[in-house]
Amino acid sequence: MSHDVKIHHPLGEVSIAPAAKVNAAHLKRIIRSALDDYLDEVRVPAARVHAEAKARHGDAYRTPGYFLRLYRLRAALTQARLAERAGMHQHHLSEMEHNKRPIGKASARKLAKFLRCDYQKLL
Repeated sequence: MSHDVKIHHPLGEVSIAPAAKVNAAHLKRIIRSALDDYLDEVRVPAARVHAEAKARHGDAYRTPGYFLRLYRLRAALTQARLAERAGMHQHHLSEMEHNKRPIGKASARKLAKFLRCDYQKLL
């Protein structure tokens, strides 16, 4: 006897063969809800995201300092913590993020190691 769960949805037909006995009605509700959420998801064009970011960041948008800050925030590091790890002064890091101090190749490599990114993004 088959325990397959079949769902008819505008996105397509779904058939699942659960490894254990499940409440088929509950499983169908969960899957339908996820598929409906996907259909209702608001898609934002990349051009709009870039335009809004450029308006927010102005001339600093997509500069080495912009990427340094972006990667630092992604790594959940404070300027002080990243500077300590990289062996530099925190105010130098701040100046780099604000594009007041260039990020040299050696510094970019050192910072990229802790930020897990391509050092060339920081140049």
